[in-house]
Amino acid sequence: MDLNGADLSVQAIWDPIAGEKAVEAAKHDAAAAAQAKQEKARQTFSKREVQPEAIDRFATVIRRAVANGEKQAAVMQFPSNWLEDQGRSITNRDPNWHTKLTGFPQRAYAFYEKEFAPRGSQPKVEISNWPGNVGRYLPCARTEAG
Repeated sequence: MDLNGADLSVQAIWDPIAGEKAVEAAKHDAAAAAQAKQEKARQTFSKREVQPEAIDRFATVIRRAVANGEKQAAVMQFPSNWLEDQGRSITNRDPNWHTKLTGFPQRAYAFYEKEFAPRGSQPKVEISNWPGNVGRYLPCARTEAG
């Protein structure tokens, strides 16, 4: 605030303060809108169902990854803060990490157990860029252990 004797008035004092308050209010409103949008996306994601053509879609993703020389294919990603424990059980390599899943991730894990585990697939689940995204990857190449 740059005041001098020539423009000293109550209005000259309060205008910059009101401007700062308006900027802060706009930031707060934008953050609230972004949070609401994120929550809606989380709810929509959670309600999803595994589609009947999922295996064919996974096969396409894996085929592309193999063609590109990749050793794994990302088949699902979502923010770790959508998990009840924020993904800590995954980061800590808890053998029961999957018991913390809810909604679509839980249904996707059940689908994996039914369709991919019997075929010998050993997926990799990790948190990238903590506290970033949960990533689920299926192998495209045989590993030393596999």
